[in-house]
Amino acid sequence: MRRSLIIAIAFLFSTVLIVSAQNKDDILGYWLDEKQETVVRIYEDNGMYFGKIVWLKDSLDVFGQSRRDILNDEPEMRSRAVLGTDMLIGFKWDGEDTWRKGEIYYYQTGNDYNGKIYLDEGKLKLKGYFSVLFFLGRTKTWERLTNPETYGLK
Repeated sequence: MRRSLIIAIAFLFSTVLIVSAQNKDDILGYWLDEKQETVVRIYEDNGMYFGKIVWLKDSLDVFGQSRRDILNDEPEMRSRAVLGTDMLIGFKWDGEDTWRKGEIYYYQTGNDYNGKIYLDEGKLKLKGYFSVLFFLGRTKTWERLTNPETYGLK
C-alpha cells in the first residue's frame, strides 16, 4: 500500500512538471508592447527566433509618410520603414524556459541591446541589457494578442 502511494505521488509530480514545462514555440505569434504602441510578430527561422514589427500606433511621421528608422546608428538604415523591421533578432531556445543570445533593436532610440526572453504566466518578459552588464538591464512585459484582427493583422 505504501509503495503504491509513493509511486502514485511520484507519477503525479512528474506529470505536473511535464505540463508546466515550456515549449520552444510558445512565444510564436503576435505580442503587444506594454505601451500599446507596437505589435511584434515572433516567428522562427532555422532554429532562431525573430520578432518583426507589424503594427505601430503612430505609423506615419509628421509629413504623412511611413515612419522611418531615423535614429538608427547606421546611416544607410535610416531611410528604411520601421514597419517590417525585425526588433528581435536571433534568439535561441535554451532547452528549458528561456530564449537567449539574441539582440533587441529599439527603433525609438536607435539602440541595440543583448537580450533574453521568457514567459511568465502567459506574458512575454523581454529583458534587454548592454553588453555583459545583465544586472543593469530592464525588463518589459508584453501581452499576447488573442485577436490580431483587431489591429488589421491575420
